Order: sequence, then C-alpha cells, then structure tokens
Amino acid sequence: MGNVKWYMFNVHLWSAILDISFTFLVTPYFIFPATAGYPLGIFIWFGLDPVYQVTVLVVEIGMTIISILVLFENRYTFLAASRNDFWKRFRKGTFVILYIVAWTYFIPFIFQVPDPSFAVPIVLKQLPTLRYFYTGPIFVFTMDSTVVARVTMLKLIIEFSYLGLLVYLTFRSLIKQTQSAALSKKTLALQRKFFGLIIIQTVIPFAILILPIAYCGWAMSVEFYNQAFNNFAFIVISSHGLISTIAILLIHEPYRTALIGKCNRKVGDSGPPSNGVPQPIARGNSRPI
Repeated sequence: MGNVKWYMFNVHLWSAILDISFTFLVTPYFIFPATAGYPLGIFIWFGLDPVYQVTVLVVEIGMTIISILVLFENRYTFLAASRNDFWKRFRKGTFVILYIVAWTYFIPFIFQVPDPSFAVPIVLKQLPTLRYFYTGPIFVFTMDSTVVARVTMLKLIIEFSYLGLLVYLTFRSLIKQTQSAALSKKTLALQRKFFGLIIIQTVIPFAILILPIAYCGWAMSVEFYNQAFNNFAFIVISSHGLISTIAILLIHEPYRTALIGKCNRKVGDSGPPSNGVPQPIARGNSRPI
C-alpha cells in the first residue's frame, strides 16, 4: 500500500487549501437567498476582484472532489484492474475530462456578472432588512442563479455517481477475491479494513456538510432570508477542516500514534532532568567532590 500515501496526501492537500481559502483567504459572507455577498478575507486587502475569489473557491471544491475520486480509483485499480487495458484508457480519459471541467466550467459565468449599480438596489429591495445590520459593500454574482445551480448540480451528480461506481466495483472485487482466495487472508483483511476506513473518513465530513448545503439550496428556492441561519450554515461549512482532522485521528491509528508520540516527546523535553543536579568532578580525580 506504499503508493496510496501520495493519493491520501493529495486529498489532505486540497482539503487544507480549500479550508484555508474558506476561512482566511476569501472568508465569504453570503446573503442567501440572493446570489450575493462579499469576501472578508485577506484577498480583498490585495484588491482581488470578488468574482475571481468565488472562482478560486469553486475550483478548489472541484479539485478536492477529484482528489477523492482519484484515491478511490487507485484502490479499485490496485485490487482489480491493474492489468485491464480498457480500464487504463477509460480512467485516463475520464480524469482528463474531470480536471478540465473542474478548472474551466465556471469561466462562462464570470462574464455574466451584472453591473453593481443595477444589481445591488434590486438585492436591497429583495432584502429590505439587510441594511439594518450590514452596511458594507455587496457583490452580486448573478441575478438568476438557475443556470449556475443546474450546471453545478449536473457536475456534482456525475462526480458522485462515478464515486459510487468506484466504491461498488471495489467492494465487489474484494468479495470476489475473498471467495477465490486470490490473496492471502491477512492481505484481504488489511485491504478491507483500509478501504472501509477511507470510506468513513470521506463520509463523515460530507455528512456534516449536507445539512448547511441543503439549507442554502432550500433558502434560494423558496426565497427565505435569515442571516443568522446563513452565518451558522457557513460556520459549519468552514469547520470542514477541523472535522476532517478529528476523523483522521480517530480512524487511522498511524496518525494518532504519531501525534501522541510527538506530544509525549515535547512533554519529556520540557520536563526537569531525571537525574537531578550533576555533581562536579575534580580534575585528575575520578571521584565526585
């Protein structure tokens, strides 16, 4: 399983980049049900246009999902399809398309951002209570989110359908190899355990994110506005990194062991010397004074 560590590192890397962007670099302040808000992160200090900040988040979300797909695809290829030429060609073509889509599908929407002098008054009319507690600038991404929502939903359905297919094929391969005794019992047990841990590690953060994302979609569909709910939803979404880290430490014993060992070493280094105060030795005499 040595090669899988780089695929796991890729997942951790993109998850970390997404979390840093969400909580520090961009820090979006959304005002659903309008497709509007404003970034409050460090990027705005450098004058980066909000539309590009939104695009950065969208691309990072796409790359995080693809990194998870690549990890599960690696497990299936390793267990069942390493000698399948058709699958090798299929996987390469599929991931080329997915990478291109992740980096480019949002570009057309950048050029449809409305004029703020026209769009902001409409949003303020739609949400008349907004100015009672928020007097800052407002960035309106689009006046009609239908197309953006449908294209994004289609993209997510394709990606998660592919993920579900990979999980199913890998489970089926593990069952077949168990029945045919193609691998040793110890190896199969390790593969089943590792694959199960990867699934749990992936499911826990997504399960936490489902509720706030579902709320955002519902708020936009029925035009419900409650800024407290909006803020709470994105606090939960921003906790993705914390939840993922806790899940990794609870699920994977090597991570947990390494962290505990590191903490124990630091505590030991900062403690008092165990042998007390050393006694001086007289020059030319080996006996202590």
